This record gives sequence, C-alpha cells and structure tokens, in this order.
Amino acid sequence: MIDEGTTVTVIGLGLIGGALCHTFKKKGLKVTGVSRSETIAKALEMKIINDGFEYSRIPEALSGSSFVFVCTPLLDIGERLGDIFQHVDKNTVISDVGSTKSVICSIAEKHIRKGVYFIGGHPMAGSEKRGIENSNPYLFYDAVYVLTPLPGTPKKVVKKLSSLIDLLGANVMILPSEVHDEIAANVSHLPQLLAVLLTNHLAEKNNDLFRNLAAGGFRDMTRIASSSYAMWGDIIKTNMNEVKKALSDFKKELSYLTDRLSDDNYLDRFFVNAQKERKTIPRYSKGFLKPLFDVRVAVQDKHGELARITNTIYYHDVNIKDIEIVNIREGEGGILRLGFSEKKDALKAASALQAIGCEVAVMD
Repeated sequence: MIDEGTTVTVIGLGLIGGALCHTFKKKGLKVTGVSRSETIAKALEMKIINDGFEYSRIPEALSGSSFVFVCTPLLDIGERLGDIFQHVDKNTVISDVGSTKSVICSIAEKHIRKGVYFIGGHPMAGSEKRGIENSNPYLFYDAVYVLTPLPGTPKKVVKKLSSLIDLLGANVMILPSEVHDEIAANVSHLPQLLAVLLTNHLAEKNNDLFRNLAAGGFRDMTRIASSSYAMWGDIIKTNMNEVKKALSDFKKELSYLTDRLSDDNYLDRFFVNAQKERKTIPRYSKGFLKPLFDVRVAVQDKHGELARITNTIYYHDVNIKDIEIVNIREGEGGILRLGFSEKKDALKAASALQAIGCEVAVMD
C-alpha cells in the first residue's frame, strides 16, 4: 500500500508526465513537478502538482521524494540519470517511461549507488497529441505497464513501485529489459517502419488513382505512418540491434513468400496460419499498438448511469465498437471505456457526453 502524503517527483511534464501528476495528485499523494517555467505554471494552474521546479533546480526538487519518474525524451533520460542518482535520498525508487529499456537500464547500472533503486518502466499508453494540456488522469487505465528491474533489485522494491503503478489503473508486467526490447522491435518498431515503407511505396507511384483506391484497407494498415520521426528516431537509435534483427527476419520471410507465390498449397497454409495466429491476439488489450480510438468516461455507481451514457451516444448516431467498465468500485464508480473505429466518432461521442456533464477524456 502507498500512504497518502507520499512524495512523488515527476521530471518532464509532457503528456505522460502530466498524466502521472494528474493521477497521483488525485489519489492524495504529494506531487512535485520539474519542467520549464511556463509548463510548471500551467501544471500549478491545472492543480496537478503541489510544487514545481525548473530543470536547473532538480537537486532541490528531489529532496524528500520516495519515487522519481523521469519523463523527458528518450535520449535525455539517459543523460539525466547520473545527476538524479547523486541527489536523491536513500531508499528512493527511480523509474522512467522510455519506449526502449536496455540502453537506459545499462546507464542506470553505471550510476546506481547503494540504497537507491532503479526500475525501468514503459507504460503502453499515449496519444497523437503532445503536451501537458492534453494529459488526463485516465491515460493509463487498463494499459499494460512494463517494469524492467535491474538485476538484484529486491522484490519488496519492485512490489512497492508496482503498488504505486496500480493507482494508475494500469496492469503491471515484469520483464527483463532485453526481452522487452526484443518484443518491442517485432510488434511495434517493425510495424512502424513497414507502415512508413508502404506509404512511401505509394508515394513513389505519384498517382492520384492509386491514392484514391488506397482509402480502405491500405489506409487502415498504414495509420501509424503519421507518427513523427522526432520520437521514432530516438527509439530506433536505442534499439538498433533488435530492429535490425526484426527487419532481417522479415526480409527472409518476404523473400521466401516471393519465391512461392505460385505454390497454392503453401499459400493456403500461409493464410490459414495467419488466421489462427490473429485469433490468439487479445482483441482490445492495450499493448504496443492501439486498436481503437478510446473515450474514457468517469462514471458514478448509480442506477441507470450506463444507460444514460450509451443512450446519449445512440441519439447522436455514433456506433460504439467496444465497451468495458474498468476499475469499478462499489459506491465510488469507476471508468467506462468506449472504443470507436474512427477518431471523428470518438470526438463526437465525447462532445455529446461533455454536454450532459460527464468527465471525459479522448485517447487518440
């Protein structure tokens, strides 16, 4: 259990860092934020931190903290760890939210000192939007939150951080950093690069007829090609070996397929195996890639609340693809997760629910 009043310091108040502040503050913890002066001012205005410091005052911000989360860009995390280790109190647990883990954990091992602990972290949550103004306390609900402890980290320390993550409504998974990065390369980084490659392949045709006929399945397959290289550049740099292995394996499989396009028996097995495998993948769980546009609604534990919400959406002619009640507590309420196949439907539903007084967050 995490005691109320426990101090958590969050360094980097963007989308993820801001969402951590939102939730921990809402749960009664004391939250200290570290960011640029204008971002600190915004966080104080939003009432999601108790106190704020600029980056130049990190040593002061760390004093008295039980937990520290480093939420700056991926390469910046590694550069800050040495300074953070020098200034935290004993028994402090330090974590990060970087999308790759081996490089960061390796840096942490070089700087770690006795009585201070580091556990890498990767919340499978995010949005196409950026910045503290788009953060909300529902970002982590029902998302997988991977923790990658350094070798020799006491189990009680891992359990302590896991208890804190539980407050976010996330599902903790413990993995070695190298296993995390291998999985990420194959189920996230490879698909990202393939989506970009497919889209650029279309661009090379430079033909509007091709583009117009790509509006269906092709567009769905390449949705993630809209992602920014500003983020993906750091991810690829810090997971280069695993990404190269994944690309090499895929290249071999593509070559094998090319050589057997006239083999009906092979193609039949090829499609059947894919159908079987796809059925084993959880349909709506939050892994590396998000399947739907989610709207999360704070619901009260009272008669007719669910009907009120779904009827409102029905009367605005929006189709709900998935619905799930998350972390409901008797007498307190919880979070209702609504899944939509199109972003415009999610926004339309959110607007309708806000009009009837619901607390809503769009997870796009």
